[in-house]
Amino acid sequence: MTKEFPVPSEELLERLARVDGIMFDIDGCLVLSNGPSGQDGGRVLAGAAEAIQLARRTGRKICVFTNGTAQKTADIAAHLRGMGLDVGDEEVLTPAVVAAEVMQDLYGDAPLMVFGGEGVLDEFRRRDSNLVDIDALIAGAGPAAPIAAVVIGWDRDFGGAKLQVAAEAVAAGARIYCTSAAPMFASNERLNVGVSGFISAGLSYVTGEPYEVLGKPSAFSMDFISATLGVDAAHVLVIGDDLVLEASMARAAGAVAGLVLTGTCTAEDLAGAPPANRPDFAVESMIELVELVSTADARFRADLA
Repeated sequence: MTKEFPVPSEELLERLARVDGIMFDIDGCLVLSNGPSGQDGGRVLAGAAEAIQLARRTGRKICVFTNGTAQKTADIAAHLRGMGLDVGDEEVLTPAVVAAEVMQDLYGDAPLMVFGGEGVLDEFRRRDSNLVDIDALIAGAGPAAPIAAVVIGWDRDFGGAKLQVAAEAVAAGARIYCTSAAPMFASNERLNVGVSGFISAGLSYVTGEPYEVLGKPSAFSMDFISATLGVDAAHVLVIGDDLVLEASMARAAGAVAGLVLTGTCTAEDLAGAPPANRPDFAVESMIELVELVSTADARFRADLA
């Protein structure tokens, strides 16, 4: 435990024992690398594999949730398995997964303008979303029907031509959605910068219209986590390395908010965190998380069975 949380309270231990589902952040929590989700020189952080094993051994459901949208979920899962982490394809969540589901719920078959690579587009195609041809719009062809929403994902090729057609769609009534507004991701050596939030802020500046975030820490994402795990938010543990993306999301939903200091957040950040972003506990490493949950289970979980 950390100086801010030196000794776990009885209340915290009982809440942890009641946890039936765990959401693990990826970068800065399970792995650390120079690219997203363990890519480019990635290494597994101490205790990460053991934390997943503990969850499975105790009958808890798990999911892993990165705020990156550059890769397909199956590719992320395969890479994590290659690094020694027991993660199934269906257990990987990204903001693109949430975005595709939310757009389907809100707009049905209405035309959508979606920017991003395969990590984003694949999720919409799998749901047979009505995606407009952005290249045709850039070439001067008008949309067949009004565009309902502009969804911004990880698009490193976003330039003036795409900004023009996106702004025109917004001016005609489309709403702006951002898959992830994270400014950066935890990294091993190089700075891993976010892209979709940067683009969304620029589009909002040009059009004067706000954008809505669908990835962490939105309620959309927390609801999707609970649905994926099949566990009420009150019995979900959200563990990550970011006070805003993970801790605030968990706190707002009544989930257990855990912070690990192996990523973007420092002890100084934790000490100065406002109440809404303050986790229920913080650990120096995932090894300490395993010890903490094991202690909670030994004290209370058998009694709850």
